[in-house]
Order: sequence, then C-alpha cells, then structure tokens
Amino acid sequence: MSRATNKLMLILFALLLGAASSRQAQANTVNALSCKVSDVQAAINSASNGDTVTIPGSCTWTTGITIPSAIGITITGTGTPDSNGSTQGASASCSNTVITLSGATAFKASPNLGASTTRLSCMALNYGGGASIAFAILGQCNASGCSNLRVDNITFNNWAGHANAGISYGMSVVGNMFGVIDHNTINGVANNYLQLVEFSHASYQGVGSYGDNSWHQPESYGSSNFLFIENNAFNTAGCCENEGSVGGLATQGGGRVVVRFNEFNNMDNLNFSMGWHGTESNGRPRSTRAFEYYGNTFTCNTHCNSVAGARGGTGLNWGNTINLNSASLNSFFSLTTYRTQGSLGGWGACDGSSVWDTNDGVTYFSGTVTSGGGTATITVSASPGWTTNQWAPNGAPYSVHDVTKSTGSEIIANGSNTLTIASGGGPGNWLPSNGDSIQILRATSCIDQAGGRGAGVMYNPTNPAPASSSSEIQSPTYIWFNTFRGGTPAFGISGVGSDTARVIRSRDFYVENTNQANQSNSVAPFDGTNTIGVGHGTLTNRPATCTRGVAYWATDQGNWNQSGSGEQGQLFVCTATNSWTPYYTPYTYPHPLVAGGTTGTGGAPDPPTAVRVVVQ
Repeated sequence: MSRATNKLMLILFALLLGAASSRQAQANTVNALSCKVSDVQAAINSASNGDTVTIPGSCTWTTGITIPSAIGITITGTGTPDSNGSTQGASASCSNTVITLSGATAFKASPNLGASTTRLSCMALNYGGGASIAFAILGQCNASGCSNLRVDNITFNNWAGHANAGISYGMSVVGNMFGVIDHNTINGVANNYLQLVEFSHASYQGVGSYGDNSWHQPESYGSSNFLFIENNAFNTAGCCENEGSVGGLATQGGGRVVVRFNEFNNMDNLNFSMGWHGTESNGRPRSTRAFEYYGNTFTCNTHCNSVAGARGGTGLNWGNTINLNSASLNSFFSLTTYRTQGSLGGWGACDGSSVWDTNDGVTYFSGTVTSGGGTATITVSASPGWTTNQWAPNGAPYSVHDVTKSTGSEIIANGSNTLTIASGGGPGNWLPSNGDSIQILRATSCIDQAGGRGAGVMYNPTNPAPASSSSEIQSPTYIWFNTFRGGTPAFGISGVGSDTARVIRSRDFYVENTNQANQSNSVAPFDGTNTIGVGHGTLTNRPATCTRGVAYWATDQGNWNQSGSGEQGQLFVCTATNSWTPYYTPYTYPHPLVAGGTTGTGGAPDPPTAVRVVVQ
C-alpha cells in the first residue's frame, strides 16, 4: 500500500472519528442534581443542542425554567415513555417525577429554527395555585417548516378551574411550532372547562403575523404542517383552543391542528374535545385556519353540548366514535360564525356592511324601526309589502344593518312589514331599538367563516390592510365515516349545526348521513350526487358518476397508518362532473417524532447519535 493511500485512509478515519464525536456531543444526557428549579436550570444551561436533561424526584416550583433559544433539548423525568400507536395516555412508569406549580410557568422556550426537537416528557405536572402554566413555547417558521416540539407521557393533574393566566382555560400555550403532543393524560373535573393547549401559527412560513399568511395559503391537508395531538387520554377535558398571550407569546391566530386517535372520556356540557374562537372576539388575530379530526373516541354519560366545533376555519372530520350511553347530545360538530349576529372584535358585523366580507354591495331596503324594539322581531316603516320569507333564502340570507348602532344580524324570517333576526345570545349579540335607522344588505360570505372558506387575500401586519374583502376561495369542510353508539345528535344535519344560513350542506360542508353504512355497490347508499355528499367503502364500489364537490373515502387505499391497526384510507373529491381526483391522504401515523425522529423543521430525521452520561 502506497504512502499516499495510507495518508488518505488516515485522513478518512480521522474525519469519521470527528463526525462520530460530533454526533456523540449532540446526544449527551445531563442529570440534574435534584428537581429544584436551580438545579434543573443549571443542568439545562450546561446542555447542548440535542442533549437530554433528566429531572429526579418531586418538587414545588414557584418560578420556572427557561430553555436557551439556541438549542432544542429533551427534558424528561424518570421512567419509560410509551410510544405505542395502539395506546392512549401517559406511561404508568412516568409518575416518579412530579412538579407542582404555584404561580409559575414550568417551561418556557423559544427554539431557533433548525435546532433539534424541543421535547418535554415523562413526568407529572400538577397545578398548585396562582397564575400557573405548564409550558409556553414560541417557535420560528420559514418556507420549509417550523421548529419542532414533542410533549409526551405527561400527566396533568388538578388543572380544572386554574387561574386564567392570560390564556383562557388552557394549561399551556404553543405558537409557531410543528410536531406532536402525544401519550399524555389530562385529568379534569366535571363542569369545569379545561383545554390542554392554546395554539397558533401566527407567522406561518415565517411571514406576517396574526395568522394572515396562514389564511393566505392552502390547507396542506395530509402534510406535516400542523401541530399534531395524538394518542392522549383526556378525562373531562379538551385538547385545544386558540387564545393565548402569555410568557412572551403575544401573537395569536392562523392555527393548524390535527387531532387524531385520542380518547375523550366522561365529557360533559362544558367540555368539548376540540374548538376555538373565530375572527371576532380575540380582536386582530385571525381564526384557526385548518384542522383534521379523526380516529378519536368521545364518551358522554350525561349531557354534552357538542363533540367538537369551530368558530372559523375549515377542515376534515372523519372516522370518530361517539359513545353516548343514552346521554343527550346537542350536536356532533358545530360551525359557528358569531359575526353574523353582531359586530365583534373590530371587524364589524357580517351583515353586508363590513369591508372584510364578500358583500353584494346593494341596499335592498332603507327605513326605520317603528315597533318591536328590544325584541328579535321588528316592524318597519313604509309598508313595503314583502312576500313571506323573501329575505331568508337558505344559502344566501340577507341581514338587517342597524345604521344607528353600526351593527347588524341575519334575517331568519319576515312578513309583509316585519323582520325577524337571529338572536342567539352569543358575543356581540344585539337587538334594534324603536326609531333606529336600518337597511337590508347581504354578505354572501364572511371573512374566515366557520366552514366552506379557504385561502384569501394577504393582509399587511398590524392593521389589516388593504381594507378590502378577504376574497377567500371555496374550501368545503368534509365529514364522513363517524359512528354514533347509544344515541344520536339532536340538532343539525347529521349532527352538523351552523348558526348561519350562509353555511349549507353540499356546498360549504359535505356530510354523510348519521351512521351511514359502507358502500355495498356503486350506487348505495351514496350514488355520487350531492343528495348525501360523501360515501365510504372500497375503491371498487365508488360511484362511477359524480357531482362536482362530493367526496368518497376509499377504505382500501393509502399506506399512511404504520401502527399495525390496519386502518387505512384515501379521500377522493369530484373536481368536475364524473371526474374523481385524489384529495387527501393522512400524514404518517404514528407521527415520525413519536417513531423516533428528531427533526428540527418537519423535514427528514437527524442521523442517529450515540449517548454518553454526564453527572453533575
């Protein structure tokens, strides 16, 4: 062997050793001396990107931990986390490390884009009083993704009725992060509203704020561009809301969430599994943008208002099991747009007068309220001689705009000189007064309405400029393959309810009939028309003809489910007459971060690394 060859081999060997050392340095395990805040913070301060910090024992914290922004690390208690795709809830072994919070935010982090996954794992986080928060994490995004988060195998105890702490009723707040929250146990109390996380993607793709760019971009169903919430056990508690400005997380809006394969147990009238505010009561922040909700089990034993709902945004809802055990249920899924019944959050009422909505631009009537002020049914001046309910067509209703009060509400019925408006009692609700000057106007769609609308205009930060309609394209919500046991919803179309006639079946949402059977052939029970709107079964039994907009879930297609359960599927949408197009395949399950990846921005996993233990 020549000297040159020997030299080359030595250089290559040195490079390999260097690479191995570099990988080794990224995977240290640092054991905190105790669970005291000072010891845990010292261990974290000594850690490098990719390291693991372990916390022993049980402590009460009155101040919390801040993770340096340059690194993504794992912070874990003692025990063996569960990552099984067939189980829900925290590992029983992850109960040795218990942190009780008294007026503290346990973990704050603002991980840089490209840092390793930020992970919190294998401990109990208990509420001990005051304005306590379990974790507050704000990441970074760019066109390729967002910082990644994994929160797993944590048991949350005693949080029902905890102090507001600036984030409504969530235990934690997460902004501008992708990744997964999995295998946690959340223990609530009956009739105390509780949510695990307040989430947002205010600067989606690293652009803008308040969720503006999220509302400017497509839904990207089936991708990693969401915060995933999977394999958790929620006991009288829900997964997620979209308020939250605490711990430096002042930005809100534009959230994207996937809620899949969770258990929601002992739910009640105040606790629903998933829901959020719209583009309204939070002010400038926009509604949650897009969701997927599937494979969940929801159990109600007494009375429940709704399984899940949205006050803005569109999404996919399928394959869930609702166990009612003879309990009553108002609706399965609610699509609520509060601005159809009053001015709220600075956006005005969605009554044909607000610049942000899509309006006809026509004044159909002008007059005054002559009687009925203070009630939902008013008599107007000028004896117009209207035909019965001419102002309340399904799918395109008109509104009363109160010029005197600068608000308005949707018309749900009318007589020859009377108007009855929607008055559901939600935020921003109003009633006209005698003598008020009114107009009849029409908005065909509301900005960020719940159900049926997708990508629209990109507004500038701070003030939503230019002041113009959001011009959002049609993007229906699809709902299919859900099973009701021991009862069915009382209200809505197959359990889907809306507070506005602007949102209707087989246009803004497509839904199967309640407990619709698998397709037995190509025409039954779904024949490809929009009479029903969605069907499910094998690809062979998909209707040969179809009406634009309808959908079909082919249960024998796709290979996304790697859990071993065997459940697969792919959604096809009829994009033109008799033309089926693949529309949606769920993202890989279990989530790659659960399966062992350590990605920083939702891309390919980092290479595996060795581990060495450092004892402080």
